[in-house]
Amino acid sequence: MNYSFVSISKTPQYISLFRCLFGICFLGSLLVACDSDDSEDVSGTEIPLVTGPNSDACKLSESEIHATATGLEYIVTPDACFDSLSGYEFEPSYVEIDGLNMHYVDVGPDNGEVILLLHGQPSWSYLYRKMIPILADAGYRVIAPDNIGMGRSDKPIDVTVHQYEQHVAWTKAFIDKLNLTDINLFVQDWGSVIGLRIAGDMPQVIGRLVVANGDLPVIPLGGNPYIYPTFEIDESLGDAETFFTSKSTDRVEGFQQWINYASSVPELIAGDVVQTLTINLLSDEEVIAYNAPYPNIEYKAAIRAFPAMMVGIEMQNFSAWKTLGAFHNPFMFNAGEYDINLGSIETQQKWVEHVPGSDDGDHRRFAAGHFIQDDVGEELAIHFLDFLRNTTVEEPLQAGGPLFNFRYCEILLSYLDGAEESTEIWGTPGVNFCPQNQWDAINFSDIEIEYGALFAIPNGPRFFVVDEILGGDIVSPSPDDEHRFFGDLEMRLLTTMNYSSDLGESVSYIPGQVLRNNTWLFYEGRRVYELTDINGQVYIMQSFSRIEVSDLQFDDLKDLGSRLNLPEGWTFRSRILSEPLEVSAIDGIAEVVQDDLGNSYQLVP
Repeated sequence: MNYSFVSISKTPQYISLFRCLFGICFLGSLLVACDSDDSEDVSGTEIPLVTGPNSDACKLSESEIHATATGLEYIVTPDACFDSLSGYEFEPSYVEIDGLNMHYVDVGPDNGEVILLLHGQPSWSYLYRKMIPILADAGYRVIAPDNIGMGRSDKPIDVTVHQYEQHVAWTKAFIDKLNLTDINLFVQDWGSVIGLRIAGDMPQVIGRLVVANGDLPVIPLGGNPYIYPTFEIDESLGDAETFFTSKSTDRVEGFQQWINYASSVPELIAGDVVQTLTINLLSDEEVIAYNAPYPNIEYKAAIRAFPAMMVGIEMQNFSAWKTLGAFHNPFMFNAGEYDINLGSIETQQKWVEHVPGSDDGDHRRFAAGHFIQDDVGEELAIHFLDFLRNTTVEEPLQAGGPLFNFRYCEILLSYLDGAEESTEIWGTPGVNFCPQNQWDAINFSDIEIEYGALFAIPNGPRFFVVDEILGGDIVSPSPDDEHRFFGDLEMRLLTTMNYSSDLGESVSYIPGQVLRNNTWLFYEGRRVYELTDINGQVYIMQSFSRIEVSDLQFDDLKDLGSRLNLPEGWTFRSRILSEPLEVSAIDGIAEVVQDDLGNSYQLVP
């Protein structure tokens, strides 16, 4: 992911170690252990290792090429490479995904609550070696897979196979194959880019969600700034420490440099990258263990290609991001102080503010680098356990449709036409997502004067509660739409509505008519929110508003009735749908009402 290096003084031995690692320790393209100058030669002769990462069985093995039924070529790291790894004594488990064996650690009681730990690049499940025993001993079933191409999983040799959507699909298939539900998901680095996407696409299988140095990028269409690399080896490139020390501090430029470096450096040494991006000094044995899956460059297609996956990311994560904005189950974001991008205060706060379930999380900042699991693994595991024990999972959240939790703003321009007051509704759907700074900067008095309106009424920010719109599309613009700028915020004319002129400005709980011909669709399993008037007519919420309550979130809506000043005889309730619900306009007219907090409802015929 977006690695940033902060220079940290480790220990005097750190310099000696890097001289050893980068200077004279390459053999057969494998990083091997060597003694420092002042070490004592006890035997006088080097005894060949029979097993382990430094054994001939690992280093000198021939890379036999296999192929799946679809012709995808891959190689398998010899089992000998994984013998006698420091702190990693877990029995391997495998599941077949698209003809490839995906390895995972599976420890703890079979009937325990599931903890799923997702790693990034260039690490593998070894990254979680300090956390797994603590979590398993506490009675949880702990599962830590290796991404396809990493760790003990099979390794496709074509770098172009490693695309973002492919790894999302493989990880979803892994969850399905193991029939995992009620997952306590812990994600970091690319594990977060994959895992947060899955949590947004499949929230119904997620119980709790924890991010540790992570993010989910959403990039506007056509706005991806990254360039796919050539994967040509560049002999001039140096070691990982030199790269991270010298790379640009600009987030985009620096990550492009990481894409280019990872794809082209003659020896991308996984252990060196982890060593550089931690604040603790790894032992020789730990560095070697990180390198164990990759005896030579043929095994490194995935770790070379993962940064380049960012080139293929634009808006495909938007739906997951919106759904996570309604994730009401427990959420926590932990950060390493020395990861100035994925662990930054800004990234942490963005997620804490976005996810409703964050309210009960103890969102900590640890004295750790990017690979926080290695720096403070035991402490992080204990903190995770406290979170698990002190939070409660409510009903599962159903994945949202294209409109669900879609943020937008509207401006209502009212005009008097005889005895009728007509209102033009201008909005951002299909134009932008109503940036808060642009919205806050609008002077509505100036707009009234500029457009000769009786009133210019702000109506937003708003968020759709519905999943889809049938028989119309207010999100996708038409070439015939009329556009205007209100300050710096661009909007388009959505529709018009009519009120009787004697209603004045106060229209809470007073029905109005909106000209549109569409059907709102709510998915089965969706929680919906309803007003019932004194005559028994039911209005269902189509969008909620932050007009009166600036921090209102999805999770607040189920208890909204206690905050409303309902007219006498009116009631509010929330319920979970046992089947899909369609709410249609009649003859091109929808009857709508707003509550006193600005939330909008439509009459259910």
